[in-house]
Amino acid sequence: MKTAIIIPARLASVRLPRKPLKLISGMSLIERVYRGCAKAQGIAELIVATDSEEIRSHVESFGGKVVMTPPECENGTMRVATAAKELSQDIDVIINVQGDEPLIDAVVIEKLRECFERGPGVHIATPISPMIEQSDMQNPSAVKVALSRDNRALYFSRAPIPFDRDGEKSLSSGMFWKHIGVYGFRKKTLQQIMTLPMCPLEETEKLEQLRWLDAGYSIHCVSVDYDSVAVDTQDDVLRVESILTLRGQA
Repeated sequence: MKTAIIIPARLASVRLPRKPLKLISGMSLIERVYRGCAKAQGIAELIVATDSEEIRSHVESFGGKVVMTPPECENGTMRVATAAKELSQDIDVIINVQGDEPLIDAVVIEKLRECFERGPGVHIATPISPMIEQSDMQNPSAVKVALSRDNRALYFSRAPIPFDRDGEKSLSSGMFWKHIGVYGFRKKTLQQIMTLPMCPLEETEKLEQLRWLDAGYSIHCVSVDYDSVAVDTQDDVLRVESILTLRGQA
């Protein structure tokens, strides 16, 4: 089984203009994501999918590979699906790592790849981590997921789920999970979901994975020891820089 990583990136970010090129402790955001992905074992291809010539030039300057995609792509997944058509024909699985995950851990990618290797019936997979911070339960930017007993996603929400009606469950109960915005797809499945219309749940929550659940696709969730820090604001940049300093990686 051959696996590729595609990182979607665009300059037109509303909350943090020119986000992929934003310097974080002296290195651009997109380079940090790319170098983090490059550490993963068992990956046949690694590319950035973008509609920006400026991003292409920057990625190629540090030795990265780029596929140009149309500016009309409505989201990162569509950009990834478009770029996937340029991959080698023998690629079986595509992992979509968002271009705003500068602390991405290679282990997260490897666990997703292993999920597909173990289960031929796995068509979509995504990582999750135990909810640690109580503040994340009320933070709409921290997406929560409710799981079935076999670790398939029942629902994703920006609201606290499952709702603890009686207030008896602690964060350590194993009931509360945070979604990490990385996805693995069988190549055929990725092309299929691009034909799906938006559903009311997605329109309401602004979470595209609800479109796939609504259409009957199963999403397998893989538990990882990783707390995602996505960069959407300048405050996020400062938070990541603080973490890098503590790790001695700044």
